Parts: sequence; C-alpha cells; structure tokens
Amino acid sequence: MVNQSNISSSTAVLVLIAFIVGCGSEPVKQSQPETASPTPQQLLETELKKADAQASAVVVTQDQSPAATDSISGSDETLVIAGKPLSIPKATGSVSPRNDDYHDTENNAIVVLQSPTNAMKDFPRDRRNEVDWVKTLDGGFIEPRADLNGEGEMIIMDMDIVMKNTQYMPYVRFPHIAHTKWLACDNCHSKIFEPKEHANPITMNKVLRGEYCGVCHDKVAFSLFVCERCHSVPHAGSGPAWWKK
Repeated sequence: MVNQSNISSSTAVLVLIAFIVGCGSEPVKQSQPETASPTPQQLLETELKKADAQASAVVVTQDQSPAATDSISGSDETLVIAGKPLSIPKATGSVSPRNDDYHDTENNAIVVLQSPTNAMKDFPRDRRNEVDWVKTLDGGFIEPRADLNGEGEMIIMDMDIVMKNTQYMPYVRFPHIAHTKWLACDNCHSKIFEPKEHANPITMNKVLRGEYCGVCHDKVAFSLFVCERCHSVPHAGSGPAWWKK
C-alpha cells in the first residue's frame, strides 16, 4: 500500500519549491496590443505638417535680395510612400511684393484709381473664372503703353518656344507674342530667364515656389492650375486631357 503521509509530504515540498521560485521571478507582463502601422495617407499628412511648420518659421526680411532667398528655398526633398517616390518642394518663404524688384513701392496712385472689381467686371474669363488676359488684350479691353507718356511702340516678338521635358503632360508652348504685346524684353531677360537654349532648368516645383514662370503666374498672371494654358502641345505619351475634368 502507498503511504499517504509520504505523498502529502512530497506534495507540500513541491508546492513550497514552486512558491519560492515564483517569488524570485518577474511578474508575467500582459501582452500589449500591436500598434497599427501608419497608412501612406497618414505618412503624407505628417510630412506636409512638417513642411508647413518649416515654412512658418522662415522669415524673409526686406534687405534680402532674390539671390538671398534662393539659398532659403534649397533643393527638393523626396518622400517614399508605399514604395513610390513623392517629390516635395522644400519649405520656403515668399518674398514680399514690396521687395521683389517688380512692384512699384513709391507710387500711391492705387488709392485714386478705379476699383479693380469694377474695372475688370467685363473682362473675358477662363474656366476658373479668372481674367483671361490674352483675350482681354486681343479684345481691346485694355491698351498697354510702351512708356509712361504713351509715345513709344511695343517691340512685339512672334516666336514660340516648345518645352518638351514634361513627362506625361503635353509639351509647354511659350508664346512670345502674348507677352511682348505689353512687356519689354528686359522684364524677363536675363534676370528670370537666360536667353539661351538649355540654360534654364525649369521644373514645376520651382514654378510653384515662385521661380521662372511663377514670378508672374499665380500672382499677376493667370493661375498655374489652368494646366492647358501652358501644356498645350499633345504628344504620343501625354494621353487624355484629364486635368480639364
């Protein structure tokens, strides 16, 4: 027969050993729920918030020249989301119109002139309801002067330049005639554009930052988001005009 007292003693010893070992070990940690990985959209929003914060921190003083602001803009940054690279313009501050060397800071005649809302109410409009300045000029709604006294004549140049480094977008056609009907050549050359082939490394990011075409467009000229106004020459790889929809 099995001695019951021996079994009870053995059981008590095992329980005691288990208790001692348990007291010397670390408490069992409860498993924590796994944190979900951020989605591509969340990653993009995070990066854009960082860019906005950087842009807010940039201060452009009145004594800075355009050359000085170029050093602020720097180069573009690339963010990879879901395995695809996304080019993000590096944050930069805008140059005040009072210090961009294009706006007249001394003439206060604006306070005695007709309200722009009334002056432009009959001007032709584009699909964004913005003034179509080419149609306005061609329709005789305005007559720009070559000089303050209206005694000189415009030097009109009728030559188109087609820019083909546009990837899947139609090529860009730059019409000199639409610009030289009311601008002298030195408005653009050579401060904005070097008048030499392949001498101007234009990109949309630079234009959106206010460089090259962006010096005027989206400010005093038509919006950069009427894509077909510039990207007007279809090619084999450009596909349908999705930007008009």
